[in-house]
Amino acid sequence: MAQDFDALLRFYARTDIQEAIIELAEDREVTGSYNMKAFGKRPDILQYKSDVFELARKGITSFHVSEERWSNPLEIRTGMSRKELDQIRIGWDCVLDIDSSYVEYSQITAYLLIEALKLYGLKSFGIKFSGRKGFHIIIPFGAFPKEIDGKPIETMFPEGPRMIADFLGEKIYEKLSEMILKDQKLEDIVKLTKKPIEEITDSNGKFNPFSIVDIDTILISSRHLFRSVYSINEKSWLVSVPIDPEKIREFKLRDAKFENVKTDIKFLKKPEKDEARTLIIQAFDKSRGQFIEGKKSTIVVEGKDYFGEESKKKEFKPEDIDNTLVKDEYFPPCIKALLNGTAEDGRKRSLFILMNFFKGLNFSQAAIKEKIDDWNKKNYEPLREGYVISQLNSLMRSSNLMPPNCKNDAYYSSLRVCKPDNFCQKIKNPLQYTTKRMWLEKQNKKRRKTKKKVVKKTPKKKPSKKQKK
Repeated sequence: MAQDFDALLRFYARTDIQEAIIELAEDREVTGSYNMKAFGKRPDILQYKSDVFELARKGITSFHVSEERWSNPLEIRTGMSRKELDQIRIGWDCVLDIDSSYVEYSQITAYLLIEALKLYGLKSFGIKFSGRKGFHIIIPFGAFPKEIDGKPIETMFPEGPRMIADFLGEKIYEKLSEMILKDQKLEDIVKLTKKPIEEITDSNGKFNPFSIVDIDTILISSRHLFRSVYSINEKSWLVSVPIDPEKIREFKLRDAKFENVKTDIKFLKKPEKDEARTLIIQAFDKSRGQFIEGKKSTIVVEGKDYFGEESKKKEFKPEDIDNTLVKDEYFPPCIKALLNGTAEDGRKRSLFILMNFFKGLNFSQAAIKEKIDDWNKKNYEPLREGYVISQLNSLMRSSNLMPPNCKNDAYYSSLRVCKPDNFCQKIKNPLQYTTKRMWLEKQNKKRRKTKKKVVKKTPKKKPSKKQKK
């Protein structure tokens, strides 16, 4: 689509557009993009309506805002620890980023997520077109309870949004598959996406909808930005425009053209107190075995702890693992397969799995970086160095210590690396595979030691009286 910078300036000169952008920017870190060739300084903020037009006049083509809300965004510094960020973070909105190469698939996914949110009693969520082929659904921070399991909700970032995105993705999985296949056969999807059938089906040969559409959880990290409402997308030259949730199936790309954009639909709404309580509690409970929160968390699978012993509520801490004893042969088949390199459309998911796997094994940041660099060189197309470093820095600040569980279809089966061996039947997470193998090796060594026969010395017979004589 041809770029008309005069039309862009006229668009950002509209006071209703400026007001909507400023309203969303409150308490958030904001940056601008210069036609996707460079970004403005970070951290930065937007305070006045006139700033929107002035920045556009200086070459800014789009605005991007943080999911997190800050007491003062200008206090943010690169390299801040998790604790330091928690101290100045006053909240976060849960932004579900729906992405696909085909807007029709994104639209179906958005519709099902909206229906799921309604079932959990949510009313204040908003939705907008991303500007290209996806959608953003926002659940405002005020909809969540003040704490979960005694932990302040504002400190649960990025694990809170990740848990919700994974939970909702699992809820709509079957229905999404059914709706996509309603008007198309697998062969049609193969022809449209140009993907081999093996890439769009799971290990049982069933269609995996998340092979062609994604609810992006990997990119949810500290200081993660998303395109502001009423900001244009430089690739499509369309506007990221809010949509009435009840009319998501009626949305057309023409609705996002400059000349058709209206500002009568709010994206960020004022929520009712605790309306998202049920959603986040159920998402939290569902993912307890995958996301580890604080020192009291325990990995218990089928009544046994992470080393395979009978459960005594043993705490899982990476520092309990001596990583010098970790051998490559202890890695599960999926991790071994991933380390051989990943296809282009699975690199970010593979990076997320591998980084969390090695962090859970108590590898240092430098050791993880070395492993990731070796993996990245083998990829069809390596990820950018800057992206890898930013994700690694975010990982080291996060309390998430495990890769996704084995049954999470958006990962291993979708990436075609789930090829279980006999040992896989005993575990539910790749990290548990390795720690259990380590524990069994330790037990075998103990048994071998105890089996060693202690050679008893035969006592000498006392000489007889005749011998003494």
